[in-house]
Amino acid sequence: MKKICILQNSMTFGGTDTFVINLCKGLIRDGYDVTVMLSVNKDEVLPREGELISTGVKIKKTCHLYGVSTKLKHLKILYKELKIGKYDVFQTNIDLFNGPQMFVAWLAGVPIRECHSHNSEQGREMIDGRSLPIIVYQKIMRWLCWTFSNRRGGCSELALDFLFEGNWKKDSKAKVIHNGIDFQEYQKEFIVEEKKAELGLHNKFNIATVGRISFQKNPEFLLDVFNEICKEREDIDLVWCGKGEEEEHICLKIQEYGLESRVHLLGARSDIPEILRCTDLFFLPSRFEGLGIVLVEAQAANLPCVMSDVIPEAVDCGLCLPLSLDLEKKMWAKEMTKILDKGTDMHLDIGKLNEYSIEHMVKEMEDLFE
Repeated sequence: MKKICILQNSMTFGGTDTFVINLCKGLIRDGYDVTVMLSVNKDEVLPREGELISTGVKIKKTCHLYGVSTKLKHLKILYKELKIGKYDVFQTNIDLFNGPQMFVAWLAGVPIRECHSHNSEQGREMIDGRSLPIIVYQKIMRWLCWTFSNRRGGCSELALDFLFEGNWKKDSKAKVIHNGIDFQEYQKEFIVEEKKAELGLHNKFNIATVGRISFQKNPEFLLDVFNEICKEREDIDLVWCGKGEEEEHICLKIQEYGLESRVHLLGARSDIPEILRCTDLFFLPSRFEGLGIVLVEAQAANLPCVMSDVIPEAVDCGLCLPLSLDLEKKMWAKEMTKILDKGTDMHLDIGKLNEYSIEHMVKEMEDLFE
C-alpha cells in the first residue's frame, strides 16, 4: 500500500480545496494510505475539515504561511513529517510556493514528488506589476518546482505554463489533469421552489456566480454588469456565493447602486449544486483562472455560462459564451439578458463533461504517481 502525503494551504470552498477532497475520496477508495498536511495553525478548525476527515484520511497541521519565520517553521515541520513518515508520494497544490515544498520532499528522500499547478497568474503581479522582486521570486520558485519535482500536473495547459513555462511539454511525466466533480450531487432530487423560498429568491430570473470575492474573480466588474442589467430590468436577481477580501467594498457598492433587494449574498456554501439548479444563468468574469472548475459545475447543472475569454477554453463543455473584458459592460448585460429571454442554441457535450468526473481525475493522478 502506497503512503501518500498531500499538502494544501486551506480547506474552505475553493476549487483547489474541492480537488483535494475529491482526490482523497478516490485514493482512499482505491486502498492508498493518505495523510493531508494543512499549512494552518494546529488549533484552527477549517470549514471543510470535517468533510475531509470523512474521506478516511489522516490530517496533520503545520502553521500559517504569513511571514518568513512561519514559512521556515512550516518547512521544518514538513521535513520532519516526511522523513519520519517514509512516504512513497508527496503531492502539493500551492502554486509557486510548491518550490520549497519540493526541495524539502527531495531532502527527506520521498521518491515520487508531484508538483501541481492550479492557476495561470499571480494576483499580486497583476496589481503591482512585474517588479524586480516579483521577477526574481518567480524565477527562484519555478526553478525549485522544476528541479526537485519528478512528476508535474496542472488543471490546464495555461496552469502548467505558469509554473513550468514551456518545459513541461517535453516531459513524459507531466500532464494536464482536469479537476473532477461529483456528478451525483447534480442529480439528487429536491423541490426547487422550496429551495428558492429558503434562499429568498422570488424573481422571474436568477443569475448565479460562485467564487471568492477577490481581485482574481473581478467582483466590481461583475456588479457593474449586473447594475447595467438592473437599469433595464426588474425581473432579474443576482445570487452570489462566496466570501473574500473585497466583500466589504462590494457591499458598499451594492448600497451605492441601491441593489440590496436584488443581490443575494449567500456567503460560503456547501449546497452549491442545489443553488445552481435554482438559477437560470451562470456568470464568471474572472481576470485569470487556472481552469475555472466552477464553470464545469454550472454546466453539470445545465446552466448556460457567460465568462471572460481569458478563462481556458478547456472548461467549455458546450454551454459557455466567452466575452472580452474590454467589451462595454452594457454589451455583457445585453448578451446575458438575451440568453435569459430567448434561450441559447448551445448544447452540452456529455462526453467532454465526463472528462471532469472524479473517477477520471483520480485515475489520471494515480497513473502520475506510478
